[in-house]
Amino acid sequence: MIGAALYLLVVSALLSIAAWLAERIAASFCWPRRGIWLAAMMLSIAVPVWRLPGALPGWSPVQLRVSGAATGTVRDAPSRAHRPAVPAEAASARQARMRPASHSSPPTHRFWTPAVYERVLLGFLAGWGVLSVASIARLIMASATLRNRSRRWPVTALEGVAVTVSDDLGPAVLGILHPRIIVPRWLLEEAAERRAAVLSHESEHLRAHDGRWLLAGLLLVTLLPWNLPLRWLWRRLRLAIEVDCDARVVRRGLQPVAYGAELLAIATRTRPAPRPAIGLFEHRSQLARRIRILVTPSRLWWRWAAAPLYVFTAAAALAAATFPAPPIDAALGARNQAHHFAAQRTEEKAREARATRRLLASGQPDALAAAAVLGWPWVANERFVHGKLVLSAKARLDAARRLRWLARAVAEAPRRADLLMLQKSFCQQWIAHCDVAALDDRLRTLDPDNGAAWLDALAAATEAKDPAGINAALTAIGRTTRVDTYGNSLVARIGESLHQVGGMSFKDIPSEIYRIRGYGLPLDAMIALAAACNWNTQQLTAPRLNLCRNASTAFEHGDTFLASVSGSEIAMRLWPAGTAEHRYATALHRRLEYMEQESQWLILPPGHRLQSLLAVFDGQFWAQEVRLAARYPSEQDVLRAPSPHSQEHRVLIVR
Repeated sequence: MIGAALYLLVVSALLSIAAWLAERIAASFCWPRRGIWLAAMMLSIAVPVWRLPGALPGWSPVQLRVSGAATGTVRDAPSRAHRPAVPAEAASARQARMRPASHSSPPTHRFWTPAVYERVLLGFLAGWGVLSVASIARLIMASATLRNRSRRWPVTALEGVAVTVSDDLGPAVLGILHPRIIVPRWLLEEAAERRAAVLSHESEHLRAHDGRWLLAGLLLVTLLPWNLPLRWLWRRLRLAIEVDCDARVVRRGLQPVAYGAELLAIATRTRPAPRPAIGLFEHRSQLARRIRILVTPSRLWWRWAAAPLYVFTAAAALAAATFPAPPIDAALGARNQAHHFAAQRTEEKAREARATRRLLASGQPDALAAAAVLGWPWVANERFVHGKLVLSAKARLDAARRLRWLARAVAEAPRRADLLMLQKSFCQQWIAHCDVAALDDRLRTLDPDNGAAWLDALAAATEAKDPAGINAALTAIGRTTRVDTYGNSLVARIGESLHQVGGMSFKDIPSEIYRIRGYGLPLDAMIALAAACNWNTQQLTAPRLNLCRNASTAFEHGDTFLASVSGSEIAMRLWPAGTAEHRYATALHRRLEYMEQESQWLILPPGHRLQSLLAVFDGQFWAQEVRLAARYPSEQDVLRAPSPHSQEHRVLIVR
């Protein structure tokens, strides 16, 4: 933040130089000047707003100090989660030895540490807030006082113009929404030429809406009181507004020398206008400059002699637009972001460790399965070598331990096919030497109507190019009634165990829900199915054609979206058009395509879109997912389930 403030100062200073040079050019051509200073003030804010968000990874390094649960390094968090409890004194001593000297990583400078930065930043923010509040309060009080005084002032017509007559304030223009001219009482007794000059000047302010532009610049200065170049720009804007107004008055017929004489005469009896108003004399020190600009004729040769100013102006503007982002905030912001993520991940690890201890202590089958799935690092510790998954040594040990927990869960509930399917999928995906055939035999015994137990046999036969094995696997799948992965059952049971037994919030378990659904149909089995039931039906023999048709029926009744889509696509290709099987497959495929098309967007019920969208982030959506998984047997039924807020649609999100 300190670097961002310095960046704003540098950009404002460069734009101030560019505006000053541009005003010299505008003066040589007798052009208006106020637009230059207005543009400089607006760009002083617009350029940092455009550049800073992409340059600063973290806006405030105040959060460098992590909580007690996050003390230490992230690398040590998983191992500490499974260590036995130690006395508080020993733990404190160990943490003191592990804690670095600073609250974050070693600083880039021996003085400019994050701790020093934190104190400086807090002081800067406190001073900023005090100055801004004081300036705003002063402006509001001055406006309120001026409004209360103006209510007692009478309104009269002067030279055909409606004016408000004050005791001693003015000439000035007061008001933003409904501005009006204020003149002092003594002006009513002055000569007609003097009154005409005053009214012409203030009328030009009204027509140009100068008061509104001046207030907009004043608000910027008030919100950024520490930006001294911006304050200087605002003062130059006040002068430019008066100079442009004088030029417009002179162009309407008044002689410059006579008008300057009237300014001098009125200045002896006029007080400067207050901040909420814009008057004939903002500062008397600027009067000499205004009169000099009025009476000095324009020099045509200066327009060409000022050609170098064009280059300098462009260079200053380009420097302001391309000035690099603050390196201090960039470095500390990136470090703060890294520490924030590290602290967040450490807290997640500690929460997962507590939940794992509770789940394992429970000993329930679903709790053991939940402990195996919870927090499994399925991305951070994996890599692919020549297309094959390779885990680190630590990840392999962790995977073996989780597989033992799954084996315990299956042993506690030997008749649960869903737990056996989860054990088989986990073993097949993460264990190098897994006896998939033995697990498939047990699945066929527990649920003989589920064709998913033959998918790995189909994949193995396809890889070995064994036509007899492919036909045998397709025959077995065709004899079953469905191809299920038990995803909804596992999501419901494990999700409730994580919440009830593990004490975790539903908003903390979406990754576990996705992970359970990810243990579905193996990709190599689906590729083998597509290869066995060739896209070109003319290359299929009559026996293989019948086997694929029967297998497609089982896939159509699967409990996952992928299985049902695959079955309907195969049936549409293999059954002749007009048959009952082809019509059923076509209708099913259309329904699934419609569901898939809707699931690519957030389909929110009208009138409940905001609360439905917020439910995705506060855990209500995931609690509803678990409840729907317990109620409906397939993913398709869950996608068709009504929303908790409306009976029209649910929030559909592609996984």
